[in-house]
Amino acid sequence: MSEVATEASVKMRLAVISGLFGGVCATAALFSIIIIPLPGIPGGSGFWIPAALYFALTLWFGVYGALAGHIGTFIGMGPFFGWTFQVWADGALGDFIAPLICRAFFLAFKADPELKTRKDYAVWLISVPIATCLAAMWIHFVNYSFGTITFGAWVWGVIAYTIGDSLAVFTLGTVLLKVASKWVKTSPFYVKGRLL
Repeated sequence: MSEVATEASVKMRLAVISGLFGGVCATAALFSIIIIPLPGIPGGSGFWIPAALYFALTLWFGVYGALAGHIGTFIGMGPFFGWTFQVWADGALGDFIAPLICRAFFLAFKADPELKTRKDYAVWLISVPIATCLAAMWIHFVNYSFGTITFGAWVWGVIAYTIGDSLAVFTLGTVLLKVASKWVKTSPFYVKGRLL
């Protein structure tokens, strides 16, 4: 089989992984919104469980992992906003960008998603809050621009999103990386050394 055909088949499988895990992320999003809602932030949660999954997926599969978060958030938050452009532009796009920022840190500092060394943990502990805060600022800017929230809710939303996503990623995401990274890295789908 040619190298081009092999790469094309791997990309097709990665797209399927995005879709499947997008469904898992959507279920986790609905669970998060219902169990730990944020007052004044429609479709928001104080502990965003899918973040743990799509951050790990992005470290393993690049843009295809981030796409799972994008799909999951759009489906999970859709019912709360009526499936509008706003949902795509805020949560879904923010949840696509955040794990890619984290991956960029991992690539820049040559950190390992298995979190084997102190450097790996340091990159993880620094990149996650930065990525989630930047995404939170974007998401709540869009919500504020659409008139969905007030400026006070924007500030509250940025803080809550950063903390809620970071807590989920640090607890569940760390366990996921420690348990599954070694196995995932042996698969032909593991995307090493490139952002996309």
